[in-house]
Amino acid sequence: MKKKIAFVLSNYKDKNFSSGGIKLDYMLIKSLAEKNFKIDVFTNKAEQTKKNILNKVYSVADIKKEKNKYDLILSSKAIEDSDITYIHDHSYPFRSKALYNRTFEFLYRIFNRKKYLKRIKEFEKTKKHLANTKRVIVSSQILKSDVMNNYNVDENKIIILPPPINKYNISKVKNELFTFGISAVGFERKGGFTLLKSIKILKKYKKNFKVKIIYPSNNYYVKFLINLYGIKDYCEFLPIQKNMEYFYNSIDCLLMPSILEPFGMVATEALSVGCPVITGTNCGAADIVKNNYNGLVYKYTKHYEKNLAKQMSKIMDMQPEKLDDLRKNAILSVQNQGEMSFIEKYIEIMQEILNL
Repeated sequence: MKKKIAFVLSNYKDKNFSSGGIKLDYMLIKSLAEKNFKIDVFTNKAEQTKKNILNKVYSVADIKKEKNKYDLILSSKAIEDSDITYIHDHSYPFRSKALYNRTFEFLYRIFNRKKYLKRIKEFEKTKKHLANTKRVIVSSQILKSDVMNNYNVDENKIIILPPPINKYNISKVKNELFTFGISAVGFERKGGFTLLKSIKILKKYKKNFKVKIIYPSNNYYVKFLINLYGIKDYCEFLPIQKNMEYFYNSIDCLLMPSILEPFGMVATEALSVGCPVITGTNCGAADIVKNNYNGLVYKYTKHYEKNLAKQMSKIMDMQPEKLDDLRKNAILSVQNQGEMSFIEKYIEIMQEILNL
């Protein structure tokens, strides 16, 4: 007999994914349906084009009266009490501390009182739902610490399960200049301003390199800083990439200098095509990126732009043999992180709860 699963999420899409979390939700639902689970989705926003995946679509409010019909209730972002919740993002207190200084936070609470109270209300609601959740899945150690410290979730309830990677072909482009790449759509959060300072530092040492920056916005402040630092010749801005496979193959090293990054699927995607990654100790991807093995990790401390610049300089100065080792190890480090492996581990967690 098919097991009936209720999947509760804020937004369901089966194409044109606006975030990695939404994409992961769909992949999980599709895979469970293919493994003969009967899936009903409870959401307030659904964009459904593919048939024969979902059984029914309900509003989130309906789960309270329908929950007894299901063998398991799965959730994304803890919007309801569930058996299993996959947390994709950091908590509001964690985000606030990472992105804002105390003065900014104080002014925000005063002049954006309604937004602040709304965020606190959402945080408390998530905290309540997680308290009633049997298992909480997170993507990284830093996200686990956040869930423990800010949501007061028992460590024994938390399981680290990194998201799966897309399968990309390896067809590396040979660059005349050493070429870095960064996906920086959220420029501040993704460490864009940190990177510009690091490029400025490296310019003083007359390093020859280029940085491909995925950032479609025509931000005048960013342009001002680039001109102020005199680093225009080092930067190539790109629109949103429809073909990320080509992007990863066109660079020699991916940069992830994010201020806030629960995991960062771009890191594992880049590693899968043999592209080393440089990231900070504050990023979830540091669980996968190992120093001098498949990339470089810098300490996220005060003046971390200097630490980033140092690691960028280090990888540019590496002997070809050492760089080749990083590339080979990059592929090896994520070879068991595909979709099937993720689904098997997720189903193991489901089965554990069903057997309780």
